[in-house]
Amino acid sequence: MPKSSNNAYDSYNSALFDVIREVLHRIGDIDSQHDAELGKVDAASTDEELKGYIKQRILAAHQKRRQPYVDLLAILRLKQQG
Repeated sequence: MPKSSNNAYDSYNSALFDVIREVLHRIGDIDSQHDAELGKVDAASTDEELKGYIKQRILAAHQKRRQPYVDLLAILRLKQQG
């Protein structure tokens, strides 16, 4: 007979899983936006040196925006492991 999942531990794990899922979705959204921005730069008829500079700026902004979510995800996964 399956165990009941009404105890506080199961509720905590479920809530933690939901938060982890949301963080992963947010990281995915950030990555998708980053890819779209790079695609626009690639499609532009600008010289390659300028494209490289713009891409570096986009990458730096992407990393700055994404890193807090990656850090949070690492913390949440540690909590999930107990």
